[in-house]
Amino acid sequence: MMVVLICTTVATFDEREQTMTRRWGIMGTGIIAHAFAEAIRAEGGSVVAVSSATPARAQRFAAAHGIPVAASPHGDLLRHRDVEVVYIATTNERHHLDAHACIAAGVPALVEKPFALHAPAARAVLEAASTAGLFVAEAMWTRLQPATQRLHAELASGVIGEPTAFQASFGVVLNSDPSRRWRSAALGGGALLDLGVYPATLAHDLLGPASRVQATGQLADTGVDLNVAVVAEHERGSATWRCSFIEASGVWATVAGADGHIWIGEPFHHAPSLTVHQRDQPVRHLPIDGHELGYRYEVREVHRCLDAGLLESPTLAHADTLAVLEMLDEIGAQLGVLRPKLAPVTS
Repeated sequence: MMVVLICTTVATFDEREQTMTRRWGIMGTGIIAHAFAEAIRAEGGSVVAVSSATPARAQRFAAAHGIPVAASPHGDLLRHRDVEVVYIATTNERHHLDAHACIAAGVPALVEKPFALHAPAARAVLEAASTAGLFVAEAMWTRLQPATQRLHAELASGVIGEPTAFQASFGVVLNSDPSRRWRSAALGGGALLDLGVYPATLAHDLLGPASRVQATGQLADTGVDLNVAVVAEHERGSATWRCSFIEASGVWATVAGADGHIWIGEPFHHAPSLTVHQRDQPVRHLPIDGHELGYRYEVREVHRCLDAGLLESPTLAHADTLAVLEMLDEIGAQLGVLRPKLAPVTS
């Protein structure tokens, strides 16, 4: 399977009215949405509306964060003209639908990972945003973390030679109740989309797009993947990684070249440190300042892009989002993972 890398051009908005404080709406009221609301405030933004499929949940979230508008269903949030940009933190199967709703309403959006359940759905969102002249991005916070930035700088210095190998694990044991979201095919559950997207993304970013993928795994009775192991050939090397809801295999990663390797401290997707093992040199342990700021880097990047009039973040590039989803689609197909059919988009 050849992963198709679609090139896009970073474009600019027409002139828009700028404000000192960006006014956000949040779709979804889960754990990450709570943390993101705090990150928005910490970065000088404000949350002016929140939505949930359940009115009571929207009201509780609004009360907890001092948000003036609690909307239900999600589409009602977009009727509030104070909302300048939306963070989409709904369940996985809704991501592309809610992104289309934002685009139809003329509102930029940051879409929680996975950007969509399938690459074709993601491509349709990106094409719609481009046509509408609106900013949209996947909330892949790992790309913006200071540890990731430092990792790229270390690799660029040639400290381990050309990176040619990547290994990673993202294994955490979650509740086995089949009614939970991560066990539900209808809600886009499974370890691959929730956890595997992180090693898949880092492998892509370090070694280029994948050209061949082989996967093995274990499926739940509900048809979602519980345990996945991947071997992939990339443009500049090879990657082996696994993700699991049933194995406590850790959240670690390492990248290697001819002259050494770099260990990315756990959890690798927002690492507190790097450890550089260079051939014939003392080991260097690099603590990472600022890793505790979490989602603030995403908020900061969205504000920067909107202020600059960008339709696309260079760090959260559309082509990379699509390439990773192409790879996840292939892995899911090899395993026979059950995915819901794409719901029709209505404006």
